[in-house]
Amino acid sequence: MAGDIQINLNRFFSQSCFENKVIGVAISGGRDSVALAHAMKNAGLNMIAINVEHGIRGEKSLQESKFVQEFCKQFDLPLFSFSVDVPAFCKEHGYTVEQGARILRYEAFQKTLYEKKCDYIALAHHLDDQIETIFMRILRGTGIKGLCGMQKVNGCFVRPLLDVTREDINDYVKQNSLDFVDDESNEDIAYTRNYLRKTLEQLTQRFENAKTSVARLTRNALEVEQYLQSQTPELCLVDGEVAVDIALVDGGLISKRLVLRACELLGVTQDVEERHFSLVYDLVCAQNGKKIQLAHGICVHKEENAIVFSRDYEEKIEQELPFSSENALKFGVQIDFCSPNDLEKGSSQLFIDADKLPKDCVIRHRKDNDFIQKFGGGTKSLGDFLTDKKIPLRKRDSLVVIAKDSEIFAVLGVEISKKVAIDDATQRVLKLSIKN
Repeated sequence: MAGDIQINLNRFFSQSCFENKVIGVAISGGRDSVALAHAMKNAGLNMIAINVEHGIRGEKSLQESKFVQEFCKQFDLPLFSFSVDVPAFCKEHGYTVEQGARILRYEAFQKTLYEKKCDYIALAHHLDDQIETIFMRILRGTGIKGLCGMQKVNGCFVRPLLDVTREDINDYVKQNSLDFVDDESNEDIAYTRNYLRKTLEQLTQRFENAKTSVARLTRNALEVEQYLQSQTPELCLVDGEVAVDIALVDGGLISKRLVLRACELLGVTQDVEERHFSLVYDLVCAQNGKKIQLAHGICVHKEENAIVFSRDYEEKIEQELPFSSENALKFGVQIDFCSPNDLEKGSSQLFIDADKLPKDCVIRHRKDNDFIQKFGGGTKSLGDFLTDKKIPLRKRDSLVVIAKDSEIFAVLGVEISKKVAIDDATQRVLKLSIKN
């Protein structure tokens, strides 16, 4: 029901974490995002709008952004607009259009968060989107974690409409006489999600309870995932390696989770397949030093009483680049914002106070004369610091750092400077993760 959208949204934003916060709404001009923005405005939220023009469909794409401008003007919403060139980005980096659009869209969102334009960003994903996501993951061979689907709150990104259907949104738009634009590319079944959407429309016409059944599946999967997390031993990234006690690699379910977790700590979250598990298990009975390769440069070798996971190091980028999400990706680093309450214990990511990081920082590899401020007090040359951290010499030239001049504020996968440490006054946190 259309009324339920407003009721559910009001209840969602009544949570204490949103009190006195500015909420950004991602609005494309399409039906879903227009409904979300309108309902948020009705809720009396302190909000802004964010629009990203992807540069994919020429004049039509520009017209949609112009519609968003008029919509925001009508409802007195501050608008922050971005224009990106998805085709050029995909050509340069080898992404599909869907992948490239998402990367650059989230780059714009992160920029808005980084510049303190808002504290959270609301996305218009709804129950039908959730179902499409679940089926896409199933087709790709997901496990329990993938069946959990999208979450209503994920760091600074929120999805207030995740429990409502596309039909609910249609009713809301109709009852409130809201104009919107249709993206014709949504009809192009050359895109995987569009093809799946059309297929699921036929499926749900025959099986009326399909949506509620999938929603129940995601809830059940989340319960199982949380239980399995509690039963899985913690792993740590130490000196660029993750060691798993050989006694835990017995071929059972927890063994699989340990393999996935080790790869995740090394920045690989995709393309670890069923066939890889048996390769790892075979190492248990192999000679010491036996090594195998998994996806995205993951190396696994037998070492006494442990199975050790590490990464092959590629030729480093010689240049230094301004510190930004897009440039960080070129170094294999993912940048995200999160709140001080969302820090992930036991993970490989580094967390820094975003407001303590000086302007004009760069991302690069280490250089001679680099230094860092230690947590124990005083400064130390980066070389001596890495020696103290027992980082092997063979790995040091591949380490990625965030720096200003010769001062280091973060060594990815190792440590941060005391200057950017999180404390009780921290409001915005940068999560730095090594990616594939």
